[in-house]
Amino acid sequence: MSRADASGISGRSKPTISDSAKFSKIRTVSAEDFYATGSNRGTSGFIVETAGNSVITPTRGDAINASGVIAKDLFEIGVQRVSGSGTVHLVY
Repeated sequence: MSRADASGISGRSKPTISDSAKFSKIRTVSAEDFYATGSNRGTSGFIVETAGNSVITPTRGDAINASGVIAKDLFEIGVQRVSGSGTVHLVY
């Protein structure tokens, strides 16, 4: 096999990684002002680990305090911004 025929590094085959999961990525936001823009846009939901004084702003609609939702439950709603001192996991 010539170098041009190689499909991966040093001629090895690239692994096939796929799943049928509803979500495929998690981004943890902790004590920062995070905007889900650019490569971070397109959230499908969020999980509040610790609320602190965090505020979650959905893709559309009014912002809510993280303390107003049940911790450690998945909420399937798009998020555009997370701010405050808590820890929120965004799922994609």
